[in-house]
Amino acid sequence: MEILQDLNENQRQVVTTTEGPLLVLAGAGSGKTRSVIYRAAYLINQKKIPPWNLLIVTFTNKAARELLERLELKFKIPTRSLWIGTFHSVCARILRAESDFLPVTSSFSIYDDYDQKNLMKKVLKTLEIDTKTYPLSKVRYLISRQKNSLIRPQDFFLFNENNVYTESISKIYDLYQKNIIKNNAFDFDDLLLYTAHLLKHKPDILKKYEKKFLYIMIDEYQDTNYAQFKIVNQLARNHQNLCVVGDDDQAIYSWRGADIKNILNFRNDYNQVTTIKLEKNYRSPDKILGLANSLIRNNADRHEKELWTDKQTLILPELIRAENENDEAKKVLKRINRIKRKGGIFKECVILYRTNAQSRAFERAFSLQGMKYKIIGGVNFYQRKEIKDLIAYLRILVNDQDNESLLRIINFPARGAGKITINWLLQEAVNRNLSLLNTLMSIKDEDKKTQGKKSLLALSGLIAKWKKLTVTTPLTGIIKKIITDTGISDLYKDSEDPKDQSRLENINEFISAADEFQQLYFEEFEKNPVLDEYLQNLSLQTDLDTVDEEADAVNLMTMHNAKGLEFDHVFIVGLEEGLLPHSRSMESNKEIEEERRLLYVAITRAKESVNLFYAQSRRFQEVINMTLPSRFISELDSKFYTRDTASYYVIGAPGKYKKKKKVPKILENEKYYKIGQKIAHSKFGEGVILNVEGKGSDAKLTISFQRGVLKKIIGSYVKKL
Repeated sequence: MEILQDLNENQRQVVTTTEGPLLVLAGAGSGKTRSVIYRAAYLINQKKIPPWNLLIVTFTNKAARELLERLELKFKIPTRSLWIGTFHSVCARILRAESDFLPVTSSFSIYDDYDQKNLMKKVLKTLEIDTKTYPLSKVRYLISRQKNSLIRPQDFFLFNENNVYTESISKIYDLYQKNIIKNNAFDFDDLLLYTAHLLKHKPDILKKYEKKFLYIMIDEYQDTNYAQFKIVNQLARNHQNLCVVGDDDQAIYSWRGADIKNILNFRNDYNQVTTIKLEKNYRSPDKILGLANSLIRNNADRHEKELWTDKQTLILPELIRAENENDEAKKVLKRINRIKRKGGIFKECVILYRTNAQSRAFERAFSLQGMKYKIIGGVNFYQRKEIKDLIAYLRILVNDQDNESLLRIINFPARGAGKITINWLLQEAVNRNLSLLNTLMSIKDEDKKTQGKKSLLALSGLIAKWKKLTVTTPLTGIIKKIITDTGISDLYKDSEDPKDQSRLENINEFISAADEFQQLYFEEFEKNPVLDEYLQNLSLQTDLDTVDEEADAVNLMTMHNAKGLEFDHVFIVGLEEGLLPHSRSMESNKEIEEERRLLYVAITRAKESVNLFYAQSRRFQEVINMTLPSRFISELDSKFYTRDTASYYVIGAPGKYKKKKKVPKILENEKYYKIGQKIAHSKFGEGVILNVEGKGSDAKLTISFQRGVLKKIIGSYVKKL
């Protein structure tokens, strides 16, 4: 048949296997989207199934649009009657049709992120719950997880310990849900929750949609959560004409609630399952696939499969060692410029990292070289909310006319300065013809008649204290004092929400950036920079943050955001213990396996080349830490990659490689500096070490030089006597 001519043998099997449960294990770059589209066309055009009897669920609106467009353009199928969409859009459509059985009308609103935050703020205020103990983001994250586990407010205590904390969460969840229903609205999680419960508790409705959706296809099945599994299972368990397409090797979203067991256990959930593997890869050459296969074989919880390709190449992926994060960025940019000189284009290059905070060193390197870049699926480092908050705090210490910065932080973190209090301050500033900050600093003790004014008085006291610090305290000391006094990091450190964990990493990276600037400034001018000079430096960097979306710019993104994308040249950075695998994901084999899958996803984005980077040390706040190469490097088959000749030691299975260069034998304890040790510096003369921060030759040393002069200097800049 003409419809099958464009497909390989395994893809044809996917298209023509229409009856009964079908598990399609579609490896990276194996043409799974094409298989789904052709299967839908085959059912409609060849099997004569009415379009309205098909349900096709995708994981993004973009994927849904692509399916609809290709079915209409290539196969001339009218798409109006097709049920194609994301889980949330399909569920919303069902709920609007069945609103008679719901606590809302068919015209219910769907609350977005902004609406949910505002409602949750009102709930916490009504219940008089301390937002420091119960941060907004943490509470929202916990309630979202309950809903995706199909736990309603009234069911909450059946599944949780009865203690003070869960009792408070239960009250918040209950009032939040009552208020959202009162507003004739659902949030995104409600769309799944109410659909699953409707199908479970209303047999007539379940029967109606069972008859309607005679053939069901689910894309990216490895990313489904419990609620999505239950919805699909209820709709398909009788006729079992269910085709799920996915790849357990690309399951990287457990932190969103995705459950890899859904795809691993599919054969146990349905009867007489047919399994078809799509292993031919149309994206990457053989050496890259060999590298990826050798890595993912180390996972135990997976369906066995092996990617292969017709694309042969002599070019091997490369493993590169860097001294630190700045050297790493420098080496990446050097290779990208080499690609450009050979006729490549920047936008076909991507830098992939595990955490958002890692982007900062690369953004700085791009800015210094005047190269264009863009952050995909994220925000440039200095434009991130938590960073802009900290910068606003710093700005009001040097510019008492900066009203915008003061308004940004006047009630962040929440300190009881609400709209009424802020409006009072604004009016006072107008009446006195002063800036907001000068008005704030002029508040007297007798003005504190309300809680809001008391909070302003407390803030003015903190600002006065910080201003004094700017005269005597280094940059990092000022920043850390602001963080401590305001409790900014406390908002994020205990949260289970990955977004909050990312914010905390960004805050730590901001301290590292300030310390790095301070060190470089000291080396050049032999004095510490004043705060104003640092803010001027920041302004120059943030001015370069905007880039034309159509410009030829290098892409920067997290590995999580790279899934589903492809680029000619992939640069994977930060392959170190604590980064990949991440320190938060090393408590179980299950977590390690997901981190390994993340690296597998990163490698399989490449169409032409892969470069892997690790650094010997990384700066954390004011300390330079020595790092260990990622355990995943030793799992890579050595025949599928080469090492940068600058690397002077070998990682991997012993005996497989000869060392490129003989290394002088250095005892580990000779690298370390000790308190009381005598040293010499080219500018300051002889001195004695009073304190050591960090390890190795890059440790930060506090040294007492002649005449009582105290300096902080990196160990590599001094000589031991």
